[in-house]
This record gives sequence, structure tokens and C-alpha cells, in this order.
Amino acid sequence: MSDPLRPFGLVFRRDRPDLPIPGSPERCLSRRVVEDSAGSLYLLESLAASQLAHRQTVAACTAALARAGLTSVAAHLPCLDGGFVASKNRLHIQLSRFAPGVPLPRPDYTLRPEPGQALGRFITDLRDCAARADLPPQLPNRSLADYATTLMRTLAAAEPAVFSRLAPLATAMGAFLDAEPSLPRALCHGDLHPENAIWDGFDLVAAIDWEFVGMAHELYDVAGALGCMGIENPRTFAAGAGAAMIRALRDRGLLNEDNLRWLRPAVMAGRLGWLAEWLRKNDREMVEMELDYLELLAR
Repeated sequence: MSDPLRPFGLVFRRDRPDLPIPGSPERCLSRRVVEDSAGSLYLLESLAASQLAHRQTVAACTAALARAGLTSVAAHLPCLDGGFVASKNRLHIQLSRFAPGVPLPRPDYTLRPEPGQALGRFITDLRDCAARADLPPQLPNRSLADYATTLMRTLAAAEPAVFSRLAPLATAMGAFLDAEPSLPRALCHGDLHPENAIWDGFDLVAAIDWEFVGMAHELYDVAGALGCMGIENPRTFAAGAGAAMIRALRDRGLLNEDNLRWLRPAVMAGRLGWLAEWLRKNDREMVEMELDYLELLAR
């Protein structure tokens, strides 16, 4: 495409290789920051054909949330034809808003309350906006219970040493996983953690990488964010970002006596996906760290 922004009703001015791109580069074929003729910045991603159906759904969801008033979303822009992917020959591209930011100082941020407060506000705002958004009907419905069962069966056959350490922890997660299919459901970002956000100091500007957005149990994003902060510094649960996030969610009514009892096992269950990812990458150091962390959470 001579002007990659034309399908979106914009005019390309220049690439911006000077701007670092946060988030995971693995979720598309390539990506770059571009600037249009008005000086606005966008993230332009090239997609594989196999991604198109799901990415249409993801983009429709972020756009719907933005229309419903969620300001902290890096929303996708529609094409002039109403879709969210522009295709020509074998090239498929998608456009979303881009805001430059500065990564949080790791792991020091875990002992600051502000990031936890910001993540708590985001989860609350997401819940409020999702309730009035015109969400696409094709959003996936995620089940941790099914995932955990499949993973344990796979590990028993392919990774017996990992399975032998994980199996005793099933008791700490068991009641939660049994209850999970019947817990209240909510729209969740699906991969919420501090690195999947753009930050201005300790203020959350926008959540990014919505690849796993969908319906899940109501603690899914809470547990995911807490789990990622805790593995960097477990002290965050007592003082710092983790504790502040819990307080913010209690103050807003998203955490209460009914669901707080599930929070610790939900954090543990949320780490199973990370364990599987380290195994897929054959990162044995991170596999050991993840198992150590799960054992700590089970105490």
C-alpha cells in the first residue's frame, strides 16, 4: 500500500522509529509507529491471515469500549468500509491509537501504591464501560477450570518433574477451580499486568495488547495483575502496589466478602498460563521461579 493509512481515512506523514513500542511483538507479523498528517500517532500492525477473524473481534471490542467512555484503552480504528482490517493482496493491516510512555521502574514500582491504584481504577472503569458497551457477540468465554485440567494432564505425560511439584498445589486451587465455572462473569482484558499498559509516571494512560479479551470469572484481571506484581516482589501484597490495588477494588465494591475468599487461589490459577508459556519457550529458569512462586502462594 502506497499510503497505509488511506484505508482508515487518514493521510500518512512519516514513520516514527524513534518511539519504542511497549507490549509483546509476538502478537503480529510486524509493527511500527506511524504519524498522520495531523500529527497523531498510531500503531500499525501487519497480521497473518490466520489472525484476521479474531483480530476483527478484538478491535470491535476495543472500539466499543472507547465509544462507551473508556479512555484508558488503545482503541482500534475502523476502516472506511466499517471493518477493522485493511487487506490488499496478501497484506493485512490494523491500526490502533498510540501514546508514548515510560515503563515503570522495575521492581521498585511494586512498593509504590500509585500503580496499584491506577490498575484498580482501570479494572473498575472497564467493568462500568463494558456494562453499557455494544460488545461483539463473538467474544470468547474463558474457563480456567478446563484449562487447568488439560494442562495437568499434559504435564503428567510430558513434564513429570514439573507435574510432581504442581500436583500437591492442586489442593490450594481445587475448591476455586471447582467453583470457577459458576462464579459471576465479566468482560476482562485477559492479560492485564503492568507491562501491558502505557504509563506516564505512575499514571496509567492506556491498556494495550487486548489479544486475550473475553468473558471470564470476575477476578480474572484482578488475579492476573496481582500475580504479575507479586512474582516481582511478594512484599507488594502487604504494602505497595498490590495492597493498594486490593484496597481500591474494595472501596469500589469489586472485591467483597463473597469473592475475596477466592482471591489467593485465583492468583495461583492465573499463574498456570505463565508456567505453560515458560515451558513452551523451554525457559527452565523461569519454570523453576514460577513453581517456587506457586509454592509460596500456597502457604
